[in-house]
Amino acid sequence: MRNPTAKEMAMALFCRLSLLTLLAGMLLGDIVIATVGLVGVCGAAVYLDIRQDAHNDAPNEPDFLA
Repeated sequence: MRNPTAKEMAMALFCRLSLLTLLAGMLLGDIVIATVGLVGVCGAAVYLDIRQDAHNDAPNEPDFLA
């Protein structure tokens, strides 16, 4: 198992802070704070999904040939 890079740790922190902002906005009933948190969470999810897709671009040879 490898250690997370600084960029991965920063994205995890950003995602957690965005989620905390979303929850705080919902609890306080402030739509602006909740919206900022939701945008942050969605942005982090899209960014992580794009990074994950970039790692899977290399075509692999099939393990079994009939």
